[in-house]
Amino acid sequence: LFAELDKKDVFIESLVLNAADQGLGQEIFESPLSDMTTVINTNVLWNYCLSEQAALRMKEKGGGSIVFVNSNTAYRAIPNRISYVTSKGAQLGMMRGLALGLGQYNIRVNAVLPGMIRTDRWEKNPEFYAKVPSRFTPLGDVANGEDVADAVWYFAEHARNTTGAELVLDGGNTIQLYPIIKE
Repeated sequence: LFAELDKKDVFIESLVLNAADQGLGQEIFESPLSDMTTVINTNVLWNYCLSEQAALRMKEKGGGSIVFVNSNTAYRAIPNRISYVTSKGAQLGMMRGLALGLGQYNIRVNAVLPGMIRTDRWEKNPEFYAKVPSRFTPLGDVANGEDVADAVWYFAEHARNTTGAELVLDGGNTIQLYPIIKE
């Protein structure tokens, strides 16, 4: 990928790492170890590889920005998603390590941590999402794609003196011990 971009003289000033394997339905005692390694490879190792290649080029050009789209599950576990939760915690550790190591090259590394996001899945399954506990945020709403994009844009283009930071985008879910469900 980067060799092709180099041939075309394309410089990636901001790298946004959004791909993720959610590790759906993985349960201890039932799922093979290979399921976990697949999630870790996608969410941690491949993001490291992309970060390393982008950072090499950013270093040569005098700086840049790497933004991880992480998850509030880095701090709050959800059922049957051990691999995903593990990978998101590891990804935050990697983000901090990269921020520390790359700061000297004017490369900023930050993370956006969304909670539940209103997508077309939400619109197609209103009965299910009406009862999902994570939808009961202190703000009374969940983020949409534009909210996540705005947070990424802030880190990529406007947070000139910010590195190693996290921006939680979950309507306040992370601050509450349990959701207050008013029916």
